[in-house]
Amino acid sequence: MKTLLTLIAIAFLATIPVDAKTFKLPNEDFAIASIDMPDSWKPKEFDNGVAGQSADDAVYISVVAVGSEKGMTAEIEDTFDMLKKQKVTLDESTKKENKFKINGLDATELLYQGKDEDGPAAISICFVPIKDKMIIFTYWVTTAKEKEHLKEVGTIVNSLKPAS
Repeated sequence: MKTLLTLIAIAFLATIPVDAKTFKLPNEDFAIASIDMPDSWKPKEFDNGVAGQSADDAVYISVVAVGSEKGMTAEIEDTFDMLKKQKVTLDESTKKENKFKINGLDATELLYQGKDEDGPAAISICFVPIKDKMIIFTYWVTTAKEKEHLKEVGTIVNSLKPAS
């Protein structure tokens, strides 16, 4: 199986939907990047990023910005804690790593198979360096609905842009 965000980034260079809002990462005052999230995903901003979920709850994506190695370590720990709280389990034996580009930015993805409350799931944690900072995507999708949401997730991922 090809990696989630790699496939999405390569396959869908879609335009931004009209019903999307642009979010600055980590926030409006210190933006290092921006990303667009459809209104239908009910995006929620938090301290250093934004998260949203598809209307059918099959897909969850969060995008955060971190500014230091200490911050990155803490964010990775928070990511794994958040997955546990959401009852997403990872099968460590399925871990794969892939390198690719999102809008010309280098990206490294860790991909796992696992499960969530709806059954089998694909989980991706992706790191995108921008200058001396890092954008971290956390994404999981119920395997049965993965193809159905591929284009929409591709549009979100490919809307990532460094701040000017």
